This record gives sequence, structure tokens and C-alpha cells, in this order.
Amino acid sequence: MTINQLMRDRRGVASVTFLVLLVAVMAVGSLLADVAQLYATRIAARHMLNLSLRAAAAELDPEELKDNRVVIDEAAATNKFYEILRANLKLDMNNNPLPGSIADGPVEVCYFQVVNGDRLPFSYTFDNYSETISRPAVTGIIRFPVKISFWGRVISDEPDTDMYVHSTVMPELISKHL
Repeated sequence: MTINQLMRDRRGVASVTFLVLLVAVMAVGSLLADVAQLYATRIAARHMLNLSLRAAAAELDPEELKDNRVVIDEAAATNKFYEILRANLKLDMNNNPLPGSIADGPVEVCYFQVVNGDRLPFSYTFDNYSETISRPAVTGIIRFPVKISFWGRVISDEPDTDMYVHSTVMPELISKHL
């Protein structure tokens, strides 16, 4: 065996090793980017849900407010919640995504509840999550599918995954006499 043949063999091994490592690094990088994308989508969806619930919680009964009681108008809060949720998530009237939506399929409102003083303290459980509400509030849980990348599908064998987002919002009142 000559020195030239030995050098060629080493370059070949180095090239194959480099290609295998390059594919592995690209796969891990893609998977990390997919996780970051899912996390960013979750944060954006939670923000949009919070805005919708805040709008709903702001629908106070003015007659009750005159008597210094915080009571959320349930019908008005429900209508405002869906109106703002559809606007924020870019959904049609059937909660299907429009172009530019972060959802990759229909958005399902799994749980929505207006809680007023006559029902306090209010406890509920959804799947493995439970919460007790001690003040008038509006709470909601939404579910929607999100697509995952190629490497995410290699790991999970699913083209998309369901994302659940939960939030509870209480009305915030500011006294005139501060």
C-alpha cells in the first residue's frame, strides 16, 4: 500500500463522517426550530385568547356596577369573546382559519365560562388541569391543530398536533378616587 492510497482512504472516511454529522446536525437543528415554532405559536395563541377573554370580562352589567357589584353580562361577554377571538386568530364564522391564521385547522372552544359572584368559589376540571376561581372572571380553553416539520413527523408519525391553550381573566376596575 502506497502513501497516496492511504491518504485517499482517510479523505474518504473523513468525507463520509462529515456527511453523516452534517445530516445529524441538520436534523437536530430542524427539530429545535420546530420546537421553537410551536412554542412561539403557543405564546401567540395565549396572547390572543387573553385579549378575547379581557374583552369578554369587560362586559360588565352597568346596573350592578352602580351598586358596587362586579357582575359580568354573560350573553354580552360570550358574544364579545367569539368576536374578538375570531378577529385575533383570523377565523371565519365557523372558526375555520383564514389566510394568515396561526391555526392549521378549525379552532375548537373546549371550555368557556363566565363566573359571577353567585357561583363563587367556582372549581372546574378539564383533562388533567383544574382551577378554582375566587372572583368574578371569564375562563376559556381552545384547541387547534398545528403542523409540525418533517423531523417532527419522523419522531411522532403525525402530520400535525393539537395545541391546547388556557387562560382565566378577571375584570380590573380602577377607582375614581385614587
